[in-house]
Amino acid sequence: MARDYNKFINEHGDYFCILPFTEICNTAQGHAKLCCYSDNVDDRNLNYEENLIDTWKTNIKLNDIRQRMIENKPVKECRRCYQYEKAGAHSMSKRLKDSIKLEENFPGSIEEMKQNKKLTLRSLDIKFGNKCNLACVMCDGGSSSLHVKEKNNNPVPQDLHQWIPPSGNDSTFDKENLQELLNQAPNLVKLKFTGGEPTLLEGFKEFIERLSQTPYAKNIDVMIVTNGTTDVTKWIDTFSKFKMFEVNWSTDGIGDAFEYIRWPGKWKKTYQIQTKFNQTIKEKGYTNIISILTSAIQLLNLDQLPKLLQYCEDAKFDWFAPVLVMWPEPLQLGIVPEHIRKQIINDCLPYTQKGDMFSEVKSFIKLIESSKSHLTWNDTKKFLTYYDNVRNLSAKEMCPIYNEIENTVQGAYSPL
Repeated sequence: MARDYNKFINEHGDYFCILPFTEICNTAQGHAKLCCYSDNVDDRNLNYEENLIDTWKTNIKLNDIRQRMIENKPVKECRRCYQYEKAGAHSMSKRLKDSIKLEENFPGSIEEMKQNKKLTLRSLDIKFGNKCNLACVMCDGGSSSLHVKEKNNNPVPQDLHQWIPPSGNDSTFDKENLQELLNQAPNLVKLKFTGGEPTLLEGFKEFIERLSQTPYAKNIDVMIVTNGTTDVTKWIDTFSKFKMFEVNWSTDGIGDAFEYIRWPGKWKKTYQIQTKFNQTIKEKGYTNIISILTSAIQLLNLDQLPKLLQYCEDAKFDWFAPVLVMWPEPLQLGIVPEHIRKQIINDCLPYTQKGDMFSEVKSFIKLIESSKSHLTWNDTKKFLTYYDNVRNLSAKEMCPIYNEIENTVQGAYSPL
């Protein structure tokens, strides 16, 4: 992938990406993003609550970003991909992977964008609202209705607002826009759905059912990111209508660690749902349905990474897809002491030799090694105290890495 990266940079510059020219991406609150990796486009009036296509094509802010990319200037909303590339994790850079794939499928597309500012809608990354039955510790009210409820009932102290937004708004995608999306089906090659929890959102359920009944479904790759609390086995036959359908299971730990991070999820139920789904797609022989274990890795679950890799293999997932948590800042990997990071990396190294299922592990190891933070362990403890108190839980008891870090900070660690 390093060779592909160097070739792409030489041909198209350090900052160009096809996604602002080919994809509509929104937040669960309806505001614009450039892709699922980007920060929110910072104009809070830029939303997709009215005509999605016209907003995407004509908005001044989006067109300014496109022009910056054409001029090979950095875009602040794209820091995640820049960070991945700087660390050498080229295979995890979305702008790189998606740009290369589009050029392979539609030769000459990039030059048309750069020379003529041509916009051609090829993909949708749609959140149909923020309804969710979990309030994950790295999430907030913008993407989880349970977070909204929790923060309304348990006001966040002022000094934590920088890391824990005090509330949010419950949001639902305007179903009148569904037909507008369906009208784009002949042009689409890729869809992604997150939330909220997409399997609980009426907009997602109606859209995927209606789209599966069109002749265009067989041309479209679909990705859904689900928290694993809904048994999606009942939708397997619908999923099979598409060219490829990826089910990404957001699972960030085993046992108690999972239940702390993805509160109030229950590990046993999630395990049963995932293993049932994996078994069923194999029994039905659907080779176009892919089951992926997607783990958002941060301070509280870094030590869980080797266990998650083994679980991926044992439960017969098709792929492991790690994601680096960059926000909230008190959960950044850079706070984890170096010797702990090195031990976890050593425990993960054997999986890099096990083939395609774990092909992203090498890149993720580079991110673990290069992660930095301006915050300290005391900031993390302060952040976690809010959740411990309002949920009557204990990060110290449920997340084993807590004590490892605590002992290091207190001087209990002695190098060998």
